[in-house]
Amino acid sequence: MIITEIELHAFKSFPKKSIVFKELTLLAGLNNSGKSSVIQALRMYCNAALLEGHGTVNDIRSKFSPASESVRITCHYDNNIDSLKLDNSTLVKPDKAPLYCYIGADRLGPQTSLPLLRSLGAFPQIGYKGEYVLDFLQQFQNTIVPDALKHEKAEGKTLAYVLKGWLNEISPGVDFKYQTNPKTDSAYAEIDGFRPVNVGFGLSYTLPILVAILGMSAKAPAAGWEERWGEEWEQKKKDRGVLIILENPEAHLHPQGQTAMGKLIALAASCGVQIVVETHSDHLMDGIRIAVKEQKIAADKVAFQYFTKKPNEPSEVASPKLHDNGKLDFWPEGFFDQTLKNRAILARKG
Repeated sequence: MIITEIELHAFKSFPKKSIVFKELTLLAGLNNSGKSSVIQALRMYCNAALLEGHGTVNDIRSKFSPASESVRITCHYDNNIDSLKLDNSTLVKPDKAPLYCYIGADRLGPQTSLPLLRSLGAFPQIGYKGEYVLDFLQQFQNTIVPDALKHEKAEGKTLAYVLKGWLNEISPGVDFKYQTNPKTDSAYAEIDGFRPVNVGFGLSYTLPILVAILGMSAKAPAAGWEERWGEEWEQKKKDRGVLIILENPEAHLHPQGQTAMGKLIALAASCGVQIVVETHSDHLMDGIRIAVKEQKIAADKVAFQYFTKKPNEPSEVASPKLHDNGKLDFWPEGFFDQTLKNRAILARKG
C-alpha cells in the first residue's frame, strides 16, 4: 500500500495543496518553506492525532484559511482515499494507515547507554530520536534483509551482518558491538572498543537511520519469529504497507557517506517500502540519481519535490522529473544549485 498523493487543506502554509508521492519522495527547499509541515502532516495522519508539543487545531490551521474550516490531511492510494479531519470539537480518523517509522532531525548523538522499550502490546520501535535503536536492533538482528540491500562486505543476510557492512561504508574498518541488559532496561554500544561519546557524532547519528531502513525492509528470521508479535508485525506490513520518514539522514556524514546513504535509500525503496526523505544534501540526492542511472530503482518510482515560500504567501512546490539517465528535466531556482553558484564566483577574475 503506497501513498500516491497527499492533499493538505487548511494546514499551516498549505491552504489547499496536492503533492505527488512515489515509492521514494525527496523533499527539499530552503528553511521554513514547508518541508517539515508535510512530514508533520504524514505523522499526524499515521498517528490519527495531533502531535505532542505542536499545539491545538488552531495552532496548525492555515492563516490563509477561514477560522471555521476543518484541517484535513487526505492520502491517496492506488485504489483508496482516506482522510484525517480535525476541527475544534471533532476528530475523524482514517480507516487504515501504513505501519510507519519516523526518525527526526533532532535524534540523539553519542550516548553512554540507551533505554530498552518496555510497553506491553507495542511493536518494537526505534524512537523518533533513535533512543530505542539498540533495543530494536536486538529484536530484529536475525531478520533477513532483501538481497538488493545486502552490502558487498556483509558476511551474511541477517540485519546484524548487513548493518555492519553499511557502517563500514561510512567508516571503513569500524568495529561496532552492542549489548542489552534486560535487568536494568538498558543497552550500550562500543565503536572500535570505545564508548560512542569518545568517537564522534557520525556513526551514532547515522545508526538509527540505517537500522530503520534495513529493519523495516527485512523479512522474518530464517527460523521464524520467536516473539508472538512477529507474525502480527508481518501481517500488518502486508496489509498496510510500510512507510519510513527520515529527516536529514545525511547529518554528520562525509560527502562519500552521504552519497552512499542516498543509494541505500533508493535500494530500500525498490524493495517494497515507501520512503519520504527531507534533506539539504545534494550528495544524498546524487546517490539517488546514480542508483537510477545504474538501474537499481526505476526513475518513475522517485519523486523530487522542491518547496519555496515567499513572505505572507502559501508554500509552493515544484516537481522536476527524473529521467532514466539520472538527469532532471529542469532545475528550479535554488534546487541544489549552490555549488554551481559558488564555483562561478570563485572562477571570476580579480
